[in-house]
Amino acid sequence: MSGIDATFRPARIDDAPRLAQIYLQTWQAAYRDVLSQRYVVGLSAGVARRTEVLGEAIASGTLSIWVAELGQTLVAWASFGSSRDADASPETGELRAINLLPDVWSRGIGRQLWQQVRQQLINAGYDRTTVWVIQGNQRALRFYETKGFTPQPETAMTVVESHEPLPLVRYRIEF
Repeated sequence: MSGIDATFRPARIDDAPRLAQIYLQTWQAAYRDVLSQRYVVGLSAGVARRTEVLGEAIASGTLSIWVAELGQTLVAWASFGSSRDADASPETGELRAINLLPDVWSRGIGRQLWQQVRQQLINAGYDRTTVWVIQGNQRALRFYETKGFTPQPETAMTVVESHEPLPLVRYRIEF
């Protein structure tokens, strides 16, 4: 699949509200059959806070965020930077999030966005990248595996967020 003609650029502060909405719609669609209904519905309550956090991250440059646009409409975004893991070397980057509106799933935008992010990570001097994935999200697991990420089963853990257990495992790719 060749995908569609999207454009990519670094996020701007005024993108933050749209990024928060994309996050919400992505998670509500991706996790409706994986996480509890209470948790998925409850994500709506955090949109204002997520907008604030994303705006601050963009303004301060503490996190790199790239967006995908179709025409003038933001349809996807990814955030990345240095790995937060205690066992990571300085050459390890981390893909923190990749979110696409459900309407553009399976149209090549995620692949194209990952290629942009991957190049940014390489340009920044990273020779490997990790991503934490919630187990049960088969779409995400397939995406990462088809891009060359491999699971690190020994990293499996469960974190609790808003009283919801989130079973995570780290995936890694070498450049």
